[in-house]
Amino acid sequence: MQYLWIPLILFYGVAKGIREALKKKSMQTCSVIEVLFFYTFFAFLLTIPFSIGQNIFGVSLKYHLAILLKAFMIFVGWICALNAMKKLPLSVYCILDMSRMLFSVLLSIILLGEAMGVFKGVGFGLVLIGILLVNLKKERNSNEKIKLKAIFLVVISCILNALSAIIDKLTLSSDPDRWLFGSELLSDGQMQFWYMLYLTSLYGIYMLIRVLFAKERVNVKKCLTCPWIYLLSILFMVADRAMFIANSSEYSTVGAMTVLQQISVVVTIILGKLIYKEKNITYRLMCAGLIIIGIVISVI
Repeated sequence: MQYLWIPLILFYGVAKGIREALKKKSMQTCSVIEVLFFYTFFAFLLTIPFSIGQNIFGVSLKYHLAILLKAFMIFVGWICALNAMKKLPLSVYCILDMSRMLFSVLLSIILLGEAMGVFKGVGFGLVLIGILLVNLKKERNSNEKIKLKAIFLVVISCILNALSAIIDKLTLSSDPDRWLFGSELLSDGQMQFWYMLYLTSLYGIYMLIRVLFAKERVNVKKCLTCPWIYLLSILFMVADRAMFIANSSEYSTVGAMTVLQQISVVVTIILGKLIYKEKNITYRLMCAGLIIIGIVISVI
């Protein structure tokens, strides 16, 4: 059981890679907010049976506030991410999304007091070079203004996801000296139930506001008949449960989990080639490989 968190994180990474490809596929049928609301809602429904016996109403106010803050970060981050994904090739998007590691390092230094160190500095530099290289490759018929806007959205998404990952470790760790949370524990089942409920509620409220004030039309029938949304929901639920269990393990570390999760990028790039017939895949795999090496060095 000591190493159970490793296959759990690898599974999370593979599921995340498939999920990225399916998000782009589902947006060929539905709008960004339709995809986000319905696949989050269905994933929440799937968590309910697994929440029985998890003492979901025994969560203290400080944990509710932390989970709500995490849900809000992901709510904004995913809106930015999906809008960026619509404008970029999938394989380019997933490499840019790896820049969250840069923000994880910076935030761990600022918020958790971690030192930069030589290895972390070298790894940071390699990640930055890999991200710059993938942007140097010009896409045929690409609009640079639209691309810059999409990159800006990816950066916002990465910052918010990095902050969310810190909340995960702070709330789910069994360390008695955790900042703010002390010895009071939160189970992975409690975290997933309330996180999914808050996230679904935020997307529902946002969609309602868009309908009432922006006069946007939600095509419920089209969403309910889109098979990709159901697959996204299943992958979302089971992958997040795996990640929460891994985070709750006393043997897991943020650094090691960050490295193992990068398998998602390889999966997404390959699916970009197979599903969307994207070009320059070898070059992008090389850029992703450089970034992964940087991540490995930074957590040594």
